[in-house]
Amino acid sequence: MVAVEGADREAFLQGQLTQDVRGLAPGDSRLAAGLTPKGKVLFFGPLLAAGERLLLVLPRDSVPGVQAHLTKYAVFQKATVRDASADYALVELYGAGAPAALPEGAWRLPAWGELAGQLLVPAAAREQIEAALAAAGSEPVGDEEAEALRIEAGRPRLGADATDANLPDEVGLEEAISRTKGCYVGQEVVARRKTYGKPTRRLVGLRFEPAVLPPGTELSSPDRPDRVLARVTSAAVSPRLGPIGLAVASVDATDGARLASGAQQAVVAPLPFAPP
Repeated sequence: MVAVEGADREAFLQGQLTQDVRGLAPGDSRLAAGLTPKGKVLFFGPLLAAGERLLLVLPRDSVPGVQAHLTKYAVFQKATVRDASADYALVELYGAGAPAALPEGAWRLPAWGELAGQLLVPAAAREQIEAALAAAGSEPVGDEEAEALRIEAGRPRLGADATDANLPDEVGLEEAISRTKGCYVGQEVVARRKTYGKPTRRLVGLRFEPAVLPPGTELSSPDRPDRVLARVTSAAVSPRLGPIGLAVASVDATDGARLASGAQQAVVAPLPFAPP
């Protein structure tokens, strides 16, 4: 969690993030992203209004870089940026069930991709919320199954499927972009592409045949092995769908196209994956 606090927190993030930050009531949350001046993805995740602070919920390993980036721009603002990860525990939910009551100081984030929601609770209340979930019949989800569910839903992971080499419309982050707000870092590029441009790449699903191909594998048309059309960014074995993955692919790699890496093949699938 990166916490932005101070009197200017809203105005400061309004100029930094792709999402409209104004008017968030306590407990409100919106998906938001931070871009480079060239419109490339630096970070993205839910932005939550949590009392006297705005919280960005991010992958743990991205927090130091995001904190440093925002701190650099907050120098002349009445806003401070800090790592608040130790203050909270994050519980990700799958399925419809959730405890009816939350501990004091807890927040509920909305559904996103494969997630039915997320619970952000004070670190001291972690055992309490886990006990409440267990009493409601919840069961833990292992890392491998969670990764398979994420890939099935087509939710991009920062640092894997979406990096600073990507524009937001290439990696399925349209929900994070407000088309009505004013200026923010990278806004001119986003607006120009919306008006005049077309993505040349997109995030797609892959069904591997016969086995999983690891991230980083380049895929080409079987009849043009010299022309790379996609690069695997995530991969897992789904209990429901078998070997699947995500890739950033050329728009020429249409749904249903068959791609190859040596003797291995992959079929391009729309996102989210259709059930078996």
